[in-house]
Amino acid sequence: MGEPDRWNNIWIRKRGLVATRLGEFFAKDVIYRTVRDILQSEIPDSSGQHILEAGSGTGLVSLDLAIAGAHVLLLDLSSEALELSRSFFASEGLEPSMVQASILALPFKDVVFDVTWSAGVIEHFHEDEQIAIVKEMARVTKPKGKIILIAPSSQATTYLKAKRYADARSAWQPGHEIPITSFKQLAEKSGVHLDREYRTGRLAELHFLKYYFARWRPLWLGWCGFVEILSRLLGPLNNLPGYLLVGVLSK
Repeated sequence: MGEPDRWNNIWIRKRGLVATRLGEFFAKDVIYRTVRDILQSEIPDSSGQHILEAGSGTGLVSLDLAIAGAHVLLLDLSSEALELSRSFFASEGLEPSMVQASILALPFKDVVFDVTWSAGVIEHFHEDEQIAIVKEMARVTKPKGKIILIAPSSQATTYLKAKRYADARSAWQPGHEIPITSFKQLAEKSGVHLDREYRTGRLAELHFLKYYFARWRPLWLGWCGFVEILSRLLGPLNNLPGYLLVGVLSK
């Protein structure tokens, strides 16, 4: 199965879940909220800025940026992901700007975006592809703009244990995924500067324990619901180092 087909199948399943009565509850989960908080922190005044999400998935964080006044553009290889994003934007009375293309070859002119970012994408590629991705993101970003990379951290022990458990049972949904130790070498090899990196998403790690219940769908969903309730009650704890590594880069 090719990459577009595999990701389309993943997003078809997610669209089915989103279509249920609890769809919004599960779509706007702790991982979405963690990424949203990162973007709000890194782009405190997004109004009027031109922002590219490369590998946009649900597009929900970009939707938040659009509501705040940013000019957002969604790029994803999966047509199903883009259709899901379209439905979320439509629920807010918005029509998204979207492009179906590979993150390895961004179909844009040079220096057109104030911010170029991706979350949960670069860990699915090998090193030479990661370098190509960062070079492409840098190419389309303005000289004083930001490049923001968000990926699973190799120090997120709970996530790693759950992933090993799922991998051993061929249950890990995204396929090839290598957590990131640091963005420093990637930045150097890509010819960009790593301004800073940090970890966040302590409570988001708990989400992945759902794989221990993979054979029992009600328990799988029940665990996801429990983590959502817990993370909403104990929200500030999620800012502690955890699941995600954030790299902020510049040209």
